Amino acid sequence: MAGGLPDARINDAHIPEGRAPDMHRYHAATDRLGTTPLPMPPKVLATAGRPFAQRPVVRQSGLRLLPLAGFIWGSRATPPQPRTRADHILIWVTVGHLRLNFPRQQHVMECDAVRYIPAGTAFAALPMPGTEGHALLLAPALLRDIDPPFPRQPMAGSAGESREALLATLRELAEESAGPNSEKALQCLLGVLALRLARLEPIRANAGLPPLLGETQRPLVERFLSLAMAHLREGPTIADLAAELGTGTAALDHACQSARGKRAIDLMHEVRLQRAVEMLREGGQSPAQIAKELGYTSHTHFTRSFVAATGQRPETFRDQSS
Repeated sequence: MAGGLPDARINDAHIPEGRAPDMHRYHAATDRLGTTPLPMPPKVLATAGRPFAQRPVVRQSGLRLLPLAGFIWGSRATPPQPRTRADHILIWVTVGHLRLNFPRQQHVMECDAVRYIPAGTAFAALPMPGTEGHALLLAPALLRDIDPPFPRQPMAGSAGESREALLATLRELAEESAGPNSEKALQCLLGVLALRLARLEPIRANAGLPPLLGETQRPLVERFLSLAMAHLREGPTIADLAAELGTGTAALDHACQSARGKRAIDLMHEVRLQRAVEMLREGGQSPAQIAKELGYTSHTHFTRSFVAATGQRPETFRDQSS
């Protein structure tokens, strides 16, 4: 369950976290664990009834719980490079993969992987298309007097047999943060969450592989998405990317359909739009510059694609996100 904004506004509740979530997938992910879905926070910003245009926002308590598909973080580079945040982050992948980069370290978070990243740690996070899970954002003041304390350094583990208990704790945190006079209850629940983190299972041996393009052991679809992200500006065709991956367009399409239920061209459009949302949110470039940077044939092409996916013009989305 998204850089370039001034540090003073980095935690404003109205800032979109990259792509807005597909809430049907979000609730489906929790249903697969045999529990009730996490409740929607009390107030929702909805600027359009299309993807990328809305996300849940908890306005109280300094706690935000987001679907992982809506959490993108990093610099404006392609792919995003590590930047610091002023809040603590808990990331839990329940479906798919998330690219997580620290300075001089690259990881792929796989299904069931959990990461805790303290405030001030430089990192970049980029969920791959179809990824589901949870991103919990915590203001440092919330954890000041929690006993047991939260980790001081980044930590990683696997939810494993504790996944239902972890999900229940996140659900209770979301419920308490929505109510009045919830400080004591939140402190208690955050203490429980600290214990859950301390009891995470060791991460699986095959997780955390660095996402290098030459890694043949990585699934074809993951290598395709990484390659597409790295070459957006050039506007490569699917045939170009397939050739560089040593396969054909039919084989690549088949792999994408099997792994993600979509054709390669559709996944590539998602990657490009995902990056466009992030760049518009940063506000450092005009829509015309973004269109050129991401390999759209023209500003008009970019606008048409963005409106079809979000229901908004790029200029409108940027103004509402700034």
